[in-house]
Amino acid sequence: MDVSSIQCYRCLRYSNISRFQRTKIMQSLLPAKFSGILQVNPADEEQLKKLQKAVLDQNQEQQPNPKLHVTLLHQAFPKKLKTRDGLNGKKALSALFKNGGQMGIPTPTLRFGDVKIGEAEGRVSSYVEIENSVEMLELRDAILEAANIDPIALYGTEDNPSILTPEEKTRVFHISLTNLEGNPGASIKYPQATDRNVVIR
Repeated sequence: MDVSSIQCYRCLRYSNISRFQRTKIMQSLLPAKFSGILQVNPADEEQLKKLQKAVLDQNQEQQPNPKLHVTLLHQAFPKKLKTRDGLNGKKALSALFKNGGQMGIPTPTLRFGDVKIGEAEGRVSSYVEIENSVEMLELRDAILEAANIDPIALYGTEDNPSILTPEEKTRVFHISLTNLEGNPGASIKYPQATDRNVVIR
């Protein structure tokens, strides 16, 4: 990877991005299929694609992320869960989505925060923060409950510690917009408080 590709984000200009801030909420929906990641999708990608373009116009090294979604739980964790009947959590969630059981779960409005750009492990990507994190956690737990999985395993008890890593426990919910390769796996997983705010209000 070219060093200039990693460093280029420092010279971005963001005059066009502020227009996105006029649209700060968006309806959401759950996907039709379980991909291994617990996620919720924006119901309309138009405004997010405009924001992508604003970032890309100022940064030739970035590429659009084709899968715009909010990760509720990283794919490493469903397989570590079990239903109340002892079934593997990943299999239970796959069955739930295959049967359309997720469609009866209410989804919250996505409330957009700042647009930022961060760097980690050689990755550089831009993202928009989701402000209503409590509602994201509630949705995550509601999906698990619908699959007969007790969310307590995520929080832990005195006898059974949480299965989550410290990074997952403090996840900043977000939608990845762009990265250096144009595929979802090239975006940073866990945004940090030190990431650069690229929004002009």
